[in-house]
Amino acid sequence: MKPYTRFVFTSTFLLGWVIAIEAAPLPRGSWTEHGLDSIHRNAIRTAFQQGIDNGFIPGGSLMIIYKGEVVLHEGFGVADIESRESFDANAPCRIASLTKPHTATTLALLAGEGKLSFSDPVSKYLPAFKELKARGGEGFAKPITLAMCLSHTAGFASNNQLKAGAFPLDFNGTLAEVVDELATHDLFYEPATAFGYGRLGYMTAARVAEVVTGKPFDAVMHDFLFSSLGSTESSFDYESMIDRIPTPYERTKNGFKERTGEPIGTVLNPGGSLVATPTDVARMLLLHRDRGRVAGKQIVPAEILQQMYKSQPGRGKAKYGLGFNILKQRTDGSASRIQHTGASGTIGIIDFDIDLIVIVLTQVPQAQTNKWRGPMLKTVFGAFEE
Repeated sequence: MKPYTRFVFTSTFLLGWVIAIEAAPLPRGSWTEHGLDSIHRNAIRTAFQQGIDNGFIPGGSLMIIYKGEVVLHEGFGVADIESRESFDANAPCRIASLTKPHTATTLALLAGEGKLSFSDPVSKYLPAFKELKARGGEGFAKPITLAMCLSHTAGFASNNQLKAGAFPLDFNGTLAEVVDELATHDLFYEPATAFGYGRLGYMTAARVAEVVTGKPFDAVMHDFLFSSLGSTESSFDYESMIDRIPTPYERTKNGFKERTGEPIGTVLNPGGSLVATPTDVARMLLLHRDRGRVAGKQIVPAEILQQMYKSQPGRGKAKYGLGFNILKQRTDGSASRIQHTGASGTIGIIDFDIDLIVIVLTQVPQAQTNKWRGPMLKTVFGAFEE
């Protein structure tokens, strides 16, 4: 990491005027004034620090929002092992698949404006998807909907199948070019019958967003989501923020090694390539917590957001909605706790019943931190469930 200068995004409006977005700070609250025990707060800090002391992560950030107010927001450890620079509490990080709820929420905002519906067939906007076949099936497959794309049930190859080379697709080019080529391939299975976690559904949904708005998807997310939320430090443009992003690492037998993996192709990845700060992730999650309202204004109908928390057909026992894993459900089937993780070591959780949001950003692969992160999150939730 290097010294940096803070900046804000701009939005272009009618007549070419460019206006800077000024984001209001998140509401702040006192831990003890909320009736929370300072002993639990210290236990949470200790549990996070154990991830550093036990060699799971060099550093990370933790944000806890209770009843709509930030009650804890801290950085731990270092952002770069060589320079020993501290991990800033609001450092932008590569959030990996925590991008997915951002993309799904962007589609929800478009739905709120009547530009599309989650139940729409993709072929309504992309005619090349009208007559697809599933491998081993007879005749044409069931029409793919946007909901299927956002719930990994559209029948596309999963990320694991892509990595295994089971589905050749050129990821170099524009989103339009890659999705057009995708439409020339058979599906891996009949839509809405199985779950295949991956990027292809999100790329397809993002391409639909481009068609209905006439804008590239990064501009769509900026103009519809970030501008509405006041998010000023989220971007698909990794290079513009590189000097502020904590160094990515992976754990080895000999300690941490800098991770240098390259993205798959040059195409924008709406399912995993966003860079964001904890504050901006919080703005997106607070939109859901506040049932579609921002600063007292309803920017998307609550009933559209509710569609995102319903488990989709084909998922099986583990529940997945539109852009969120469903961790807990009430007796009526509605979701009480949702989340999404990112392979880079990130997680965002909303518990609607406790009225709690938890955001953790690190830059060590999720699979290498689970043994620490699970008990740490248990400590966090234990402070509020009591």
